[in-house]
Parts: sequence; structure tokens; C-alpha cells
Amino acid sequence: MRGNPLQGSASFTHAGRDFQLVLDNRVWLEAEGVLGYSILDAVEELRAALEAGRNPRLKTMCAIVYGGLKQHQPDVTEDDVVEMFFSGNPDFKAAVLTAMQGAQLPEIEDEAPQAGNAQRPETPAGTGSASSRAGARAASTRKASGGKRRDR
Repeated sequence: MRGNPLQGSASFTHAGRDFQLVLDNRVWLEAEGVLGYSILDAVEELRAALEAGRNPRLKTMCAIVYGGLKQHQPDVTEDDVVEMFFSGNPDFKAAVLTAMQGAQLPEIEDEAPQAGNAQRPETPAGTGSASSRAGARAASTRKASGGKRRDR
């Protein structure tokens, strides 16, 4: 079974040159290299900004778009992408929106407990506390102090 394939693409013209923007699984690797941290953190940051009605960080958007352009235009630079964002080019803006809509990062569910939230393994029910005597069997009788056993 394949992983979650992402695919969002769009074409646009900028400064007299045609570009193909492809947002797929490979983009996330390029974007992490630019950002210096996990794309999962970047995407959560992006989602939180959009849900709060704020604009996403330019650095995050540039990293994702750079990754999407780099596959088909290997000579594109991060500076080129920053210039594209500030150019006001409506074709570029439309292409980014179109590609982003097609490439939605899947929700990642935590399978393992997080540090600090680790759950204890389930222990069998019983009464009292565990023996403090090394090697004692469960439910073994304790010796009374003084070495003599008292009957009750």
C-alpha cells in the first residue's frame, strides 16, 4: 500500500518565463531543508494561522513553493521565489492557491505516547501494596517484626 500521495500542480508565467509548480511528497523534503525544521511543524503553523484568519509566515510559504518549483526548474533560487511573492503577479498567486488546494498534507495521528504523557502498563488488580522483600512471590505472607509470626 502506498503512502498518502499528495499532488497539487499549477502553471504560471513570471517575468516572461513559464513555471510549473508541483506540490507533492518530495516538496516536503526540500521545504525542510530551507526551513531547518520539520514540515509537520510548519504545516501545523500554517493551519493555525489560516484558522485564526492570519496570513501564514512568508518563510514557510516560500519554502513550500521553492520545493515545488525546484523539481521542474532546478535553477530556481530561494531569492527568485521571494521576489515572486512580492511581485504582485496575479498568475503566481493563483497558481500557488491552486497547487495548495490540491496538495493537502494528511493528518498524522500519534501512535506512541508522548514523553511526559506515557501511560503505565496495566497491572493486575489486587489488594495491598507490592512486597518490599526482594524475590517475594505475589500474595506471600509477610514475616512480622521480631522474626515471629503472629496469628490473628
